[in-house]
Amino acid sequence: MKKWVMGTAAVVMSASLIVSGCASQPDTQANSGADSEKKAVKLRMWGAVPEENGPKAVIDKWNQSHPDIQMEYVRYVNDDSGNTKLDTALMTQSDAPDIFISYGEANLNRRLNAGMTAPLDELIQKEGFNVEEIIGMENIQKFKDQIHYLPANKIIDMIVINKKALDEAGVKVPVEWTWDEYVALAQKLTKDGMKGSFITPGSDLFISKFALVTVQPKDAFYTADGMSNFNHPAVKKGLEMQKLLYDQGAMVSWAEGVANKLDPANELLTGKAAMVYGGTYMLRTIKDTAKYPRDFAVAFAPTPQFEKGTNVNNGGVNDFMSINKNSANKEAAFKFMAWYLQEGNMDMVAGGRIPTNKKADFNKITELIIGQDEKIIDKESLTALIKGDLTFATRFNSVAFPQLNTILREESEKYFMNVQDINKTMEALKTRADKAIQSEKK
Repeated sequence: MKKWVMGTAAVVMSASLIVSGCASQPDTQANSGADSEKKAVKLRMWGAVPEENGPKAVIDKWNQSHPDIQMEYVRYVNDDSGNTKLDTALMTQSDAPDIFISYGEANLNRRLNAGMTAPLDELIQKEGFNVEEIIGMENIQKFKDQIHYLPANKIIDMIVINKKALDEAGVKVPVEWTWDEYVALAQKLTKDGMKGSFITPGSDLFISKFALVTVQPKDAFYTADGMSNFNHPAVKKGLEMQKLLYDQGAMVSWAEGVANKLDPANELLTGKAAMVYGGTYMLRTIKDTAKYPRDFAVAFAPTPQFEKGTNVNNGGVNDFMSINKNSANKEAAFKFMAWYLQEGNMDMVAGGRIPTNKKADFNKITELIIGQDEKIIDKESLTALIKGDLTFATRFNSVAFPQLNTILREESEKYFMNVQDINKTMEALKTRADKAIQSEKK
């Protein structure tokens, strides 16, 4: 299951061998005199990744090796409009997909609760797909005691660093470190024209949250009795560390970052920030030297911990693959899913998507990511990050979760902008969060 956030096709068969249809037509036999020829099953998959970033290679490879099951890829944009388009197709069954990919927990849960997904347990058993060995049951949350999706992408949160700035400071790429050490390094790397750190302001990214997650990876926002965990010492210290970075000029101010809608990739790759909090989703952008020409390589460090001895990551799994409840070819659809999750999505790696397959060759994955870009990507640190034995943060308690994120953002902003002190901030966080939880439980 996604940690915090639960938390891609060209048809090569001739037209005479393809059965047309929406959400695919059932298997049929075409008889011609004494001869009987089985027609290919035609499937459709909707995903948000542009064809040129992997999906076309995936679908072409599948279609060439599976003449009996032909797949078409349809891209939708992963925004409000695009998600509404997919939901409408699933509800009306007009040009609906057999397989669809949801991005993020909110989109997945909406489709689960709307009854758009088919349970996969029998299909998994029939195909002999070992979920535990390939993905790990800890990375899946069942819906009504059944599996309704399988995640295809592993997102690893990381600190992305300007390697040139690090070398000039005489510092090696951190391998195991704390948030205290992160703050100290950010201060050391700060110089004229370059801030030592950048964490996207106005978002749901806070040192307080990251620190709390490393202390309590499961349901970090909640105490054992189901109330808010916002009075945890890690939250207070995280807030104080982030404000220190603002106050000392080691990070662009909250107000400036929000007003200018600054993003981590641009801040890092234009040399404005030496370190940024990001994730493997940034890899494609990092390799884009046409948009971001530069004379330095980037290195990758694991996310800092509240205390040493843990290796908790706020990333998780994503690209949740489901089968349309109304698909006429569920077995054929799952055959594709099983292939995709075990080998097919290696063609997605170059575009920055890391397979969830625990048996994947991670040395090969690193090579695929880097490609011809060894001069701008530090291979050693990237390999270590991807191969790392991470504990992903998980969330199974979702009571008032969106409200809790809003509360954390609003009260943190007041503190960062000197509207209220740390004690009033901590009090407001706990009081408001507890009320939100109690209200939803009624």
